Formats: sequence, C-alpha cells, structure tokens
Amino acid sequence: MSKFVVSSLKYRPNLFEKVIGQENITKTLKNSIADQKIPSAILFCGPRGVGKTSCARIFAREINKFTLHDDLSFNIFELDAASNNKVEDIRDLIDKVRIPPQIGKYKVYIIDEVHMLSKSAENAFLKTLEEPPPYIVFILATTEKNKILPTILSRCQIYDFNRVNEIEITKNLQQICENENVEYDIEALKIISSKSDGSIRDSLTILDRLISFTNKNITIEETSKTLNVLDEETYINIVEKTITGSIVEVIMIFNSVTEKGFDEKEFLIGLANHYRNLLIIKSTNSQQFLINESTNKVLLEQSKKISKSEIIERITKIENSIFKFSEIENKRLLVEILLMKISSIKDKDSGIETSEIEKKKSELKKPDQIQEITNSVEIKESSKNEKDLKKNEIEFKPKKEINTNKINTDVSAFSLSSLKLKKKINDEIKKIESSKEKKDQDLEIYNLKEKWNLYSNELEKKGKGNYSSLLTLNEPTIEDKKNIVYNVPTKSSKKELIEIKQDLTRFLKSSLKNDYLVLKFEVNNEANKEFFLTPKEKYEKLKEINPTIEKLKTDLKLDF
Repeated sequence: MSKFVVSSLKYRPNLFEKVIGQENITKTLKNSIADQKIPSAILFCGPRGVGKTSCARIFAREINKFTLHDDLSFNIFELDAASNNKVEDIRDLIDKVRIPPQIGKYKVYIIDEVHMLSKSAENAFLKTLEEPPPYIVFILATTEKNKILPTILSRCQIYDFNRVNEIEITKNLQQICENENVEYDIEALKIISSKSDGSIRDSLTILDRLISFTNKNITIEETSKTLNVLDEETYINIVEKTITGSIVEVIMIFNSVTEKGFDEKEFLIGLANHYRNLLIIKSTNSQQFLINESTNKVLLEQSKKISKSEIIERITKIENSIFKFSEIENKRLLVEILLMKISSIKDKDSGIETSEIEKKKSELKKPDQIQEITNSVEIKESSKNEKDLKKNEIEFKPKKEINTNKINTDVSAFSLSSLKLKKKINDEIKKIESSKEKKDQDLEIYNLKEKWNLYSNELEKKGKGNYSSLLTLNEPTIEDKKNIVYNVPTKSSKKELIEIKQDLTRFLKSSLKNDYLVLKFEVNNEANKEFFLTPKEKYEKLKEINPTIEKLKTDLKLDF
C-alpha cells in the first residue's frame, strides 16, 4: 500500500511556471535572476496558502542553478519564526551567516512567519539584514506585514501576494481531479473555490476531504452538505418570496433549511452574497463578476424586480444581524425577525403615482393666464370635531385686503413651498398670541426675596451649594419696577452666577408672574467688604469683640 500524500504537498509547485495566480511576482523574480540582480533581503507578504513559501524555495534553488534532484540541505535553510522568535535564536543565526556556502553561490535563509519575532529579536536582526555578506540571501515570509518593524521593511524588497482568483482555483481543482480519476460536478468545484477564500492550499485540503467522503464522485449535493453551503436555488426562492412580501413562505423555507442542519450564520452570509450578486448585475448590467453561470439568467431576471436602494438596505440589515450574532442566545429568532424585516421593505420611490403628478401639472394655468394667488390662512380658535380640523387647511383665493385675522402671502398652487409657508405662518401666529398673553404683574420686594430664597434652597438640595451660597451673600433689589439687581463681591462670583442666570430668570418670571423682568449681576466690593479685611483689620475687629486679646498679643509678643 503506497503512502498517501496530501494534495497540497503532492501538487506543490516546483517551478515558477506552476505557481498559480501570481504571474507578476514570478515574472519579476525570473527577470532578477536572469539579470543577476539578486537582492540581499526579500519580503513575501500576503494571505495564507497563495505560494509565498513555494516561491521562496523555487527562488533559492534557481539562484544557485540547482536542479530538482540536487541536495539543497547545505545551502537553503528554513526557519519558523513562531518557534525561533527569541533574541538567542537570531544571534545563533547571525553566527551561522558568517560561514560561506559549501556548494553553490548563495546561502539562502527562508524565515517564515517573521512577524512572530520578538522586538528584541527584530532589533538584533537589523544590522545583519542591512549589510549581510555577499553570499547571503534572506527571504522573509509573513501574513501580517503591519506587525513588522518599519526599519525591517525598509531593508527588504517587498512582494505582495494576492488572493487567487476563484476561476483559476476551479481550473486547478478540475485538472487535479482529472489526474486523480475523480468524477466531479463543475459547480461543486466552484463551491470549493468559493469556500477556500482565495487560498490554493485550503482548496486542496477541502478537495481531499470531499474525495474521501464521496468516494471519488464529487457532486454538488454532497459538497453543499459537507461544506455546510446552501445551493443557489434556495437563496433564489427565499429572495423571490421576500420581494413579494410572502413572510409565511419565507419562514417556511428557512425552517426547512435549519431542519437540514445548516448553520444560521452561514445562511446569512450566503444570503448577503446573493444580494451582492443582484446588486452587481443591477449596477453594472454585466454577469462577468459572477461565478455560477447556471443561475446567471435567473439572477438577471430577479434583479429586475428589485431596486438598488432595496438591495442595499437589505444587505445592511443582514450585515448588522451578523455582527450581533455572537451576542444573541436565540439565533433562530434573530434570523426569523430579520427575514420578516427585509420582507417588509418596499422601495420608497415605488409609491409615487406619476399619473396624479401629470394631472396636477395639467391643472396649472399657462404663464399668461396666471393671476396673483393669495394664500389665506384662517385661524380658528377651536374646532368642533376632527372633520373641522381637516378643513382648516390652506385655501387658495384671489387677492384680498390684509386684515389682522388673516396673513396673506403670494404662493404658487400645488407647490411644496405652500405647505412650508403654512407651518411658518402658524408658528408666527402662535408667537403673536403668546406675546399678547405675557404677564406683567408689579414686582414686590417681599415676594422677590421669598422666591429668591426658595430658588437658593432648591440649589442646595440639588448639591449645587456653591451657587446657593453666592445667592445668599446679599439681598436682591428692584430698580425701575422691572430690573432685579444683585450685587456680588468679585468678578469670579459674577461669572459663576451667569451660568445659572437663564434658569433663575425663567424661575422668577414664572413665580412672580412678570415676563418683562430683567436680572442683572453687578460687582460691588463695598457690599461685602467684610470678606476682604486685612490681617490688621481682622485683629481690630476681634479686639472689639474681646478686649482681652490685647493681653494675649503682648504675652506672645505678636506684631501686626
């Protein structure tokens, strides 16, 4: 029995021509070898399984002009930075670099996952990387270039590997299946390439699993079941029902999906991808970005039944649900509510009745027949019922004389501006009426002090003792029957009280029933001069209260 070798190793490329999907990189490397322009440090970065390590091995062999059967152990060294990430490991590497190659022209060190090196190890590696011996070539590989020190990046020739196109992955899988005598559905291979996320290695790993599971007969049904992928027909049906708003049928289809054991999150991802396909067809009028050719015609027909705004709104709702997925206990309920929401989405523009618009346009008179139209808004104090309220609308009448009960303005019939004008007029009327109802009760000092103290106590209860204490320094006074003046000792005190001036004024207007009062804060040092006594003045004050303090001063020999 022959030993089984996984496809990712068995079909690993050993020539630049066999590397899939990285033609620009392989061409550049081949030209640098042909021109003898070999960089001392190269950085390969990109997603997993796209050929970084394979290209590094091919490049190392090509620059030494070795064949596939030559022993490379003395010239090519592979290190895993994840397990050799300490500064001691890098120092050991630097010591080995000093030894020239035994055979061949170059000694090549391939360091994989270089972003896993510790900071101290990276710093120790800098000098050698910048000025290595002429026979040394470092090839670094990483999936996360952003984690590497900028000083290392600046010393390397950087090559960015891309994800492999799904079409190329499908062709590669098709060729391998033919080599291995495996029967397959081309649509099943497309599902594998889609699930591999642009990684050749992942696609080959999935292929090995399916070959074992299906006994060398890969069908679309078995592939969908194994990879937990719904067929496109299911998504077409469920989207069709959401477009028509058939919520019950949508939920029934989803229930049948969950009964088959499919994951709810994978279902949402597939549904979002289906809407993405519809959006691409709708936006580009092209099917070249789609993979599944068998359903392209159906998607094209379905895209005609839904607007771009609806598609974008549905994709947004699906993505939001995917973000919340880990936070929700009842996953099924989350998906069911989402399906109900997207089934209820209707295009906002679909409700516009063009016939009604045309009818309105036809009713408009020609410019030479247009007479000056006045919008008369009649203000009614009360309406008997809802019917009367509905009748209280803008009436278009010939120009009339302006009076106090009606506000006239020139507007155009059937225009949106007339509706805005109506609202503006109503607001102005309310302001006029409110101004007429303003209270003007005379201010009395007794009431003022009472309300002033009441407001101060309320501030104290709310924990604003600083404002309360400032309001109790003096007593407010009334000037010119409407001006309330309050003296404060300093400018800083005035600045603090200004912060509550608006609320205090509102409170006084309401409680004193006078909408015309004005509150003023004035700085008056004399009003609170006891707060600014000099030490000598304080002593004299204390002596007046207690004359024996003079004896204490003499005994203690104090000076003022």
